[in-house]
Amino acid sequence: MAPMASILVIEDDSSLRDTLSIHLRSAGYTVRVAADATEAIRAILAGVPDLILSDVTLPYMDGFELLDVLRRDETTRSTPVILLTGLVDDDNYVRGIRLGATAYLTKPVLRDELLKTISGALRGAAKKTEN
Repeated sequence: MAPMASILVIEDDSSLRDTLSIHLRSAGYTVRVAADATEAIRAILAGVPDLILSDVTLPYMDGFELLDVLRRDETTRSTPVILLTGLVDDDNYVRGIRLGATAYLTKPVLRDELLKTISGALRGAAKKTEN
């Protein structure tokens, strides 16, 4: 059996970060976590994950700014990024998609919806690399 994908979870709320990690690990994913964009960048420099799940509202640098940085860098340009937020409005959704988010989920996110979105994003990324 092929190894499961690696996912970097970027979330400043420790209880939500732990919950997301538990859900993803129970689904077989390898999970690394970061509490903010600085920790995330360090983690990415140590090894680019197969997918990034990032909160939008982060300290120091928000998820939109981080996404912009990731999309400008050759090593992370094609890495799927799913934004997770409590900000439910069209402007933020459009901003995230324009910056190159693979998907945009609103909190609270259901486990099944999360796993389905991640699976779809990883399949989409695999198809891109095949072409």
